[in-house]
Amino acid sequence: MPKRGFTKTLGLYREAIRHSGQNGLPMRLRLFLFLILFLNTIMLGVLLILFSAGVFKTGLLEHRPVLGSELTHIAQDIYKSFGSVSVQATDLSKELSAQLERNMKEHGATAASLQESPDLLEHLLEDELGRLTGALEKSHASGVFLLLDATVNPALPDGDVSRACLYLKNMEPNIVNGMAANLRLGFGPMAIARSHGIHALPQWQMEMDVGEVSDFTEVMAVAKEQKLPFSRLYRWSKAMVLPGSSDRVMLCTVPLIASDGTVFGVCGFEVSEMLFKLSYAPEPAGYDHLFCLLSPLEENTLRLSGALFAGNFAAGPAAPEHTQIDISSGSGGFYSYRQPEKEGYAGLHETVSLYPVDSAYGNEQWAVALMMPDKGLNTLISARSRNLILGLLVLMLVNVGLASFISHRYIRPVAAALEHLKNPDPAAKTKIPEIDDLIEFLAAQDELPISGESKELPVQEHFALYQEFAKNIKSLSAAEKTVFDLYVKGHTAKEIAEILCLSINTIKTHNRRIYMKLNVTSRKELMVYIQMMEEVDCANAANK
Repeated sequence: MPKRGFTKTLGLYREAIRHSGQNGLPMRLRLFLFLILFLNTIMLGVLLILFSAGVFKTGLLEHRPVLGSELTHIAQDIYKSFGSVSVQATDLSKELSAQLERNMKEHGATAASLQESPDLLEHLLEDELGRLTGALEKSHASGVFLLLDATVNPALPDGDVSRACLYLKNMEPNIVNGMAANLRLGFGPMAIARSHGIHALPQWQMEMDVGEVSDFTEVMAVAKEQKLPFSRLYRWSKAMVLPGSSDRVMLCTVPLIASDGTVFGVCGFEVSEMLFKLSYAPEPAGYDHLFCLLSPLEENTLRLSGALFAGNFAAGPAAPEHTQIDISSGSGGFYSYRQPEKEGYAGLHETVSLYPVDSAYGNEQWAVALMMPDKGLNTLISARSRNLILGLLVLMLVNVGLASFISHRYIRPVAAALEHLKNPDPAAKTKIPEIDDLIEFLAAQDELPISGESKELPVQEHFALYQEFAKNIKSLSAAEKTVFDLYVKGHTAKEIAEILCLSINTIKTHNRRIYMKLNVTSRKELMVYIQMMEEVDCANAANK
């Protein structure tokens, strides 16, 4: 329906409603209101069914499969990647342990007496440089290290915590080729770096302070106490900041064990937070505030101080004071993550195993979590709700337009039929059986002869009207007078059409004109006046 027509229709509806107390509601308005009520009742019923079926609770549920699938994908990647690094670290420890023991034996030293040969430490570290860089190139790690349980200068004040170390970092761990150009020395003798063309990091240090990296001493202590194979002695550290640096890293540390069982150092790989971000950032489109983390899990608490983050880091609880986050059940299949007096998060998590069952550190639990701020998830749900409300409004407008269109199309032929009743034309059909039957019935009634009761009407009561009627007969045309005279003789419209050789429609046209000029509304009324004419003529004849 054109906009102008729709506006006009609404205006007519307003006027009809305004005067409904006096005139009642028109058929079209009644039908329009009925259709509006009917369609909106159906829509309400559908909405109730959807509500009862929980469809409108899928604002959360529809995100659950997407995020669940993404979490599973990330957790599997972490499990495979960290597992691969663990195996490579174990193999590296075996090779280094054997090769270092042979080198020490060639120089007349042993693992137990390593501290007594400080001049030998740099030589031992340099001999293993190629093995370390080769292992780093094959691994999915950002750094590799070798630490010996001895120091070059034991007489220094910090000699008890200072250890000879060779720590190499790959500054572009996501690039496989050209690693040599990206190597940097973080800890170790500067002479080794110079002789092999390796640049040192700005925070370079000669030796490692194991007092600040407690995992090194703990791994060596556990290896001394528990006689387990290398594959059961590696440990993943909690995320930490290396001494003198700003990088957050996780270290896979494996002890170095001589053939006689002497633990004389550690080695392993580094996974930096930058590498973690490059590898495990969530990718689902439309989740701008989504991030993931690998965190130590203690009961229902994530230890954020030891976690690595990936994704939209600004949305993550990365501040140092945010040391933990409590887990509880949420809605829509999500977990709720809360910090005291801090913004809450919603998301999912699942545990990931970094150790074999019989590992020395098998009791340590880790979890991969995928989450976003509550306001971010609420924004997604609100957007869906807005779309739903908009859809309902559009549907209501469609219902109004549809009701108006149907009522117009339905009432239009009825209105035309009513108009036809005012000016009947038997040849014309409304194509509405009930209306057509009514027109035919009225036409047949119009052709019936006047009953005896009508003939007994007292002339005196209608004398004034009769006089006007008789006067108006003079206004008839010749053709109309001919038709009128035949009615006076008692002929029907059909008989008159046959007598005058005219169509019934022409006779009906003459009828309308005769009715209008004589001020009558039907053939029955006309026959009443004709009867009165006969009575007057009879009375006049009797008086003569």
